[in-house]
Parts: sequence; C-alpha cells; structure tokens
Amino acid sequence: MTFYGININTIIQTLTAIGIGGLAIYLTNQHTQAMRDLYKKSKNLTSGNNNNNNYNNNSGDQSSQGIVDLFRNTLIEFILSDETNNVVTIDSQATLDYALMSLNENNVSSLPVVDLEHKKYIGTLSIVDIAAYVGKFPNQDTPNTLVSEVLKYNREPFVPLYVNSSIQLLIHIMTHVNNCQVPIMSQNGIVVDMVSRRSLLKFVHENIECLGSKSNNTVKSLDLLSNTISTIDSNQKVIDAINILNRDHITELAVIDPETSKLVGSFSASDLRKLSTYTFNRCYEPISKFINLDSDAVILASPNSSLRLVIKKFVENDCEILWITDASMKPVSSITQISIMKYFLHAITEQPIQN
Repeated sequence: MTFYGININTIIQTLTAIGIGGLAIYLTNQHTQAMRDLYKKSKNLTSGNNNNNNYNNNSGDQSSQGIVDLFRNTLIEFILSDETNNVVTIDSQATLDYALMSLNENNVSSLPVVDLEHKKYIGTLSIVDIAAYVGKFPNQDTPNTLVSEVLKYNREPFVPLYVNSSIQLLIHIMTHVNNCQVPIMSQNGIVVDMVSRRSLLKFVHENIECLGSKSNNTVKSLDLLSNTISTIDSNQKVIDAINILNRDHITELAVIDPETSKLVGSFSASDLRKLSTYTFNRCYEPISKFINLDSDAVILASPNSSLRLVIKKFVENDCEILWITDASMKPVSSITQISIMKYFLHAITEQPIQN
C-alpha cells in the first residue's frame, strides 16, 4: 500500500526504528510535496541527521532524559480531554458559513470533515485553511462555498494519529504540520479528540520536573526566540492581515500603532471565526474595529524568561504566541508554541534510547 507514491510499510518501519508506533495517515488533498518533505524529515531522525538544529542541548545531556522518557513512554490517550468522543465534525457539503459558526460556537480552531455519502473522514478544516481560502477569494459569496471546495486549498494534509501512539510521534507531527490541532482516532477509526499544542504543553507543565535543570534555562539560551516577526498597522484592513498570514505561513500578527509602532494587540487567524454570510464585508474594516485592541491584554515574555515560566504562560493564557518588546513597547521578537515543540523534538532526537 502506498500514499502519493510512498510505501506505507517503509514509513512505518522508519518510524518504528526510532521507537514510535501506530501511525495512521490519511491523505485527502494535493499536498504531495509537503508529505514527501515530512517523510524525509522522519527519515532523518533515524540517520541522526540533525545538522540544521540550533538548540543548545548537547547530545547525551542527562538533564533532558526525564522529559524524553516521558514523551517516549506515554501514550496520547493520557492527555485526551474530558470531552473525548464528543468531537464536533462537519459535513463536506456544508457551507463555509456554517463551518465558521461551528468553529465559533465550539471555540475550536479546526473540525474533522466527513464525507457522509461514503461514510469516511476526508480531511480537517482549520481556521488556517479558511484564511488561505478567503485570501484567494475575498468576495461576498465566499461564505456560501462548500467545505469540500475549501479543502482543495488547505495548506496542510490530514494526518490523524491513534490513541495508542506515543506523545513522541505527536510532537513530530505538531512540529512539521502547521495546524495547531491533531485529530486522534480510536482503534475503530473514529476521531475521538482534537489534541492541541496547548494540551501537550499542559501535560508538560504538570510534569515540569521531568525537564530537569533545563526548565530553569532562559528561552534566549535555548534559542527559542524568533529572528523576525510580522507586524501590521492597526488602521490596515482585515483582508491585509489575512494576506500577510498566508504570505508568511503564520497564525499570529503583532498589531502596532501606526504612529508610534508600539504593540497594541495581536491578530490571530482564530479571529476570523466571527465572519459569516452577513458580516463578511468586515474583511474590509480596519483591524482596530474588527478586534479589541488592548495593549495591557497582550501576553508578553522576556528573553530572560525561563522555559518553565514560558510554558506556564502558554497554558494559563491559552495563547499561541508570547510577544517580546523593547523598552518602548515596540515588538522585537516572539516565542511560539511551535518553537517549544521543535525544542522538544530536538531533545528527543538527540537523546539515545535508554535500555
């Protein structure tokens, strides 16, 4: 059996070689190259090809062994939410307007898409996918588009995992797939949960002592700070923000005052959930009218913040990004949840398996 020309047994053998089992991959869109790249990165894990990693975590550093063991030996089922088995799905023939309403009402960022006629999952519709589609077709009729049509433009493949997969594999997927939620399937092939990066960070926060001395290292010393950030003036239009999100393949923008360049808020792809057939023209409103801008509500961090503190902030504030500003409140860098995932992945691949 193959997917996009790649033998599934080869993939399973590759992943098993690094101590990961139980992978379910269902490819339902045209992301051939993206998944080949993901496969290559998976293959690199077994060959020890970590030349592109910049994190300051020396191979064999026992201070990371606790968290590595935790990731390798814990199954995904142990971090599932209390609402497991109550996952909200959406029909592929539903409209984008209905999808936005479902995302907003259930306060989620993605929905598994079901082909009711053939009784199977065909993908995941995320707010990132919606942003990509709206950026391409910013017209009044866009909310009436069928979900199946929007899926043709989504940026990420449908990559579910089983409940008995290891958290190590979950981290690998969360690092290489931009969607912030991963579908989790039961042994019967039913999506029972959508696990977010925040869920994983909450698990780490509850077991923070497993990080050892690394938990007290600064995010700067661990190379977790972004080199560049994307900003937008508060008087620019929402559609401009959408286009920047798509151009830079990100989910968060620093909103700045056009006169002072000070950070006044954060624009997220999740903010698009409030759009509908009746409010779609709000795409052409200034950002300052579309979202509530409050500089005091922006979650900040410092280059000298410890990894322990940063993880705590992500969990307690349920945010995707922590902004870093200079003394005049101008944004200069950031820390993202995905940068933490990359740090964890590096720790896993650098550590030898303990027998």
